[in-house]
Amino acid sequence: MKKIMIVVIAALILFPAGLKAQNTEKAIAKIRKDYATALEKIKASGDFYDDVFVNCATINIHEMWGGSGPHQEKTEVFYQMGTDEAWSFDRTVFFVRNKYNVSVREFYTEILYDEQGKPEFYYHKAFGYDGKPLEWRFYWNNGKLIRKLVPQDIDNEAFPEEEIPDPHKAYKTAITYGKYENNLYLN
Repeated sequence: MKKIMIVVIAALILFPAGLKAQNTEKAIAKIRKDYATALEKIKASGDFYDDVFVNCATINIHEMWGGSGPHQEKTEVFYQMGTDEAWSFDRTVFFVRNKYNVSVREFYTEILYDEQGKPEFYYHKAFGYDGKPLEWRFYWNNGKLIRKLVPQDIDNEAFPEEEIPDPHKAYKTAITYGKYENNLYLN
């Protein structure tokens, strides 16, 4: 009888954990599908007269920074406009790309948003002072972190700790970019 009770208790404890893992995998599969769809949409986009058009605000910065030389940054914010016939400034950001350099180091970020404009995926690639690339990936479902993939062995001399993204900062950055396009216009 004790063995049966132990098996029942173990099953009750492990069953919710298995469901959570299954739900996480489903959410990540959906995010990957959304990511592929967004990239296909962006790639297929042409000019105003094509069948597929994607709204995009592009910001280019070219500066000379004292001590580190030329700095270039390009941010592309892809968004959907409202669908009503009236003049509409309703914008929902669905994808952001940001590429920049500091001295000889390069950084690249992609952020994917869900249908409500909430961040669901964050990808960041950076090159340390040693020239080696490092990558981070964060997945969210309804604002809750469901998976993070981060480099395991980071050389702090090649990559200072303050430059290492964490999920909380990445989410805040994603929220800022998501509002960025709307802030370019007076609503």
